[in-house]
Amino acid sequence: MTKYITFVISFFLIGLICSCDTTRKINADNYIYFRKGSDTVIAPIQSTIIQSGDIISIHVFSSTANQEQAAVFNIPNADKSNSLASYQVNETGNIEMPIIGSVKAAGLTTNQLQDGLVKKLTNYVKNPSVIVNFLDFNINVLGEVHKPGLQKFSADRVTVIDAIGSAGDLTDYGERQDIIVIREENGKKVYHSIDLTNRNFLQSTVYLLQPNDIVYVKPNANKLKDLSANPDAQRKTGIILSVIGILVSVASVVVIAIEYKH
Repeated sequence: MTKYITFVISFFLIGLICSCDTTRKINADNYIYFRKGSDTVIAPIQSTIIQSGDIISIHVFSSTANQEQAAVFNIPNADKSNSLASYQVNETGNIEMPIIGSVKAAGLTTNQLQDGLVKKLTNYVKNPSVIVNFLDFNINVLGEVHKPGLQKFSADRVTVIDAIGSAGDLTDYGERQDIIVIREENGKKVYHSIDLTNRNFLQSTVYLLQPNDIVYVKPNANKLKDLSANPDAQRKTGIILSVIGILVSVASVVVIAIEYKH
């Protein structure tokens, strides 16, 4: 008799635990972006465009043995830890350089700016060469990622995948079909959507990020369902389960005591 009652009680408790299990199965398709060889997509070659507010480093040197004539263009800023000369692109899209003055930078790639500077420096530096790099390539990754926050990159080419990878990848609650990239365009915040489960996301105009872009990973339906759960109801359910557990324990003791007397 005792074994039978114990079995029934155990079966009842297991049923309660299983009914309260909130673990969800993750759809494997969420993690498989390319499942066939025919899914291969060639991403267009893009270049990062310099924008107002960007901070860039510019290194000027001569192809000759005499580097003194280039020294004035390589004086590092007093408030910067970087040993190279750095310039912030102002609101009009220009940078201010020694001797040659205002130079248009916004709307150009680093290679285009390099070529333009070489032409302007020809009268001051013999056989000039110029190297332009982004100094502060920062992307803010927010939402359902493992390490949200500001992600810093030293490269001049950063993709959405780079940003998400730097933030520790999406959590199980991340919405992969609607990644939001927020970018400032012509003084306005513009919202772009990327579907990571669609192979064509590589061809998106925002696949290649710009400095200071914001990548936001929205919560999926499972997360929203959890957020909409009533905390009071969950607390009451916990109390009820605790009471049932106590009653079951008491009942077990009583049954054992009765059988012992007999």
